[in-house]
Amino acid sequence: MKRVQLFLILTALTLNLGACKKDDPANAGDGTPKTKQEIEAAFGKNYRISYNVESEGQPTYHLFQARCAQGWATSMTVDDESQIFLVDVAGKKMYMLDPAKKTGESYPYDPSMTFPDLTETNAWIYFHLSFVNQSDFKKTDKTETVAGRKATVYTCKYADGDGTFWIDNQYGFTLKYIQTGGQAQAIHVEATEFKTGGVTMANMVNLSEYKITAGSQE
Repeated sequence: MKRVQLFLILTALTLNLGACKKDDPANAGDGTPKTKQEIEAAFGKNYRISYNVESEGQPTYHLFQARCAQGWATSMTVDDESQIFLVDVAGKKMYMLDPAKKTGESYPYDPSMTFPDLTETNAWIYFHLSFVNQSDFKKTDKTETVAGRKATVYTCKYADGDGTFWIDNQYGFTLKYIQTGGQAQAIHVEATEFKTGGVTMANMVNLSEYKITAGSQE
């Protein structure tokens, strides 16, 4: 009787583990590159993504963007320095932050405000869109892991170099990009984190780390 019970328990555990592995979002999908509209719809209203960007002869930049129901945040480069733009819709405030100096300015937020596309991160999320319809953009049989997620490898041949894309298997966006060869500038862009769900205003940016002053309204 005990052997039968043990067999049933082990069988149940095996089935559960198999189901967990099958349901892992990082393993879902076939790595087909998606359109901007498809990616935005799949990300939803709650996500966070970060990239490290290394260009030949340039400092390494850390870029990120995050969104939740209460607001959003994005990093950008201003005068060759990294800054963070944070909009707290619920709290009716917005912030311009200097992550290196840990200082920032706050401003009132008006829901009627419109903003230009301040998100450098978008350039890399959708980077494949400029090449996906070219004949030299080709899918390989390689699948690798980037930022803990499964990605399908694509290659693209340029007149002055080569590009390699790692496309997220589930969401179809660019997880990683490397440019080499010829006269092309060497570039290495790689996602360091990606998650959907669980993002809040509190964990987008820790404002307690910054010395915040009121910005000029002019």
